[in-house]
Amino acid sequence: MPAKSLRTSESHTLELAAHAHAQQMATRVVASRSTDVEDCRELLGMLGLSGSAGLPVAESPVRR
Repeated sequence: MPAKSLRTSESHTLELAAHAHAQQMATRVVASRSTDVEDCRELLGMLGLSGSAGLPVAESPVRR
């Protein structure tokens, strides 16, 4: 693998790790500020963080 491609791959891997960490931190903040479990679940869903919290993610309905 060429050196430039290897650096790009490493950079992408680091970016994915940073994104996952940011999502984890955001999930913790939402959980700490929620009033109860349902509130937390609803807020995480609105913010698109359900998957990072380990909750099932509902697929969006298809628009026609």
